Amino acid sequence: MSVSRASFLALPGFFALAQAADAAQSIKITVPTQTVADSAYFAAQQKGYFAAEGLDVEFVFAGGGVATPAIISGTVDGSASGSAALSAILRGAALRIVLVFTASPAYQVLAQPDIHSLADLKGKPVGVNTRGDTFEIAMRLALQAAGLSPDSVTYAPVGFGDAVGAAFDSGALAAVIVSPGTTIEMREQGALKNAHTIADFYGKVHMPWNSFVVSEKLLYGNPVLAKKMLRAIVKGARFAKVFKDQVIGFTKAYEQQTFSQRGSELDYAEFVQELTPDWTVSDALIRSDLLVRAGLLNFPKDQIPPISKVYDFSLVRAINAELDASHWKPTS
Repeated sequence: MSVSRASFLALPGFFALAQAADAAQSIKITVPTQTVADSAYFAAQQKGYFAAEGLDVEFVFAGGGVATPAIISGTVDGSASGSAALSAILRGAALRIVLVFTASPAYQVLAQPDIHSLADLKGKPVGVNTRGDTFEIAMRLALQAAGLSPDSVTYAPVGFGDAVGAAFDSGALAAVIVSPGTTIEMREQGALKNAHTIADFYGKVHMPWNSFVVSEKLLYGNPVLAKKMLRAIVKGARFAKVFKDQVIGFTKAYEQQTFSQRGSELDYAEFVQELTPDWTVSDALIRSDLLVRAGLLNFPKDQIPPISKVYDFSLVRAINAELDASHWKPTS
């Protein structure tokens, strides 16, 4: 359909919109799940916060084991799997974790009927989404807290969604690590019939979890882009904290399987309960986590880098201060 010059002139916003579209900078962000736990990113996209910053964002759904090599190589610009990236940072990867949404993972270990404790899993396969992701890291921390070797089980990458339930129900796995909301979803679809909970990590396993990581090159070499990206995400998090029904709806737009309203609402309740007040965590928690991670990696404790070489909350703190000073509030 052709449009006349007169029609263009009758649309005063047309050229502004066209210029904005042309100027939009394309970036990629990895997101580990299509659940409410990652709804800050979905809200930032759906509410237009990324677009308002001049960013055209593509989400790449990948677990931490895949996301970390991608952020190191520069294939993606940011990763919502900051906790999984921490091990790579300890080994020298030039990355920084720039915000933390939660400090205790809402994961549960569901096991076969003959498994009654973490100790019973010794020598057996346990399902995680991808190797090196937060599911595996949380399990390692839980095993260590129980006086067991973090390597006493075999970590089996089983992917996402229906694949998790199928792998467990086939008998190939002794246990799987999932969120409570995901458990409800799978059971409503007929999966995990024989599974029972042997461990709940929330409030017991403490780690900077559900965090965002970028490269040093981006954070310090292109601080304008880093701030745009983080400002949109912070706005998305503020929106997600307030508007339950809308954020559940936004999340469903990215789901690779159909989640029930009940499961989504449970995930949302957990998400809000777990949120850190200002998307940061204390130095004390960071130090204890770094010590544990170093132990898991057989990394010399005297070579653990200073916090400033692992985390940098300066930008998110500045963004929070600016939004507060301007009295910015999310609207439905």
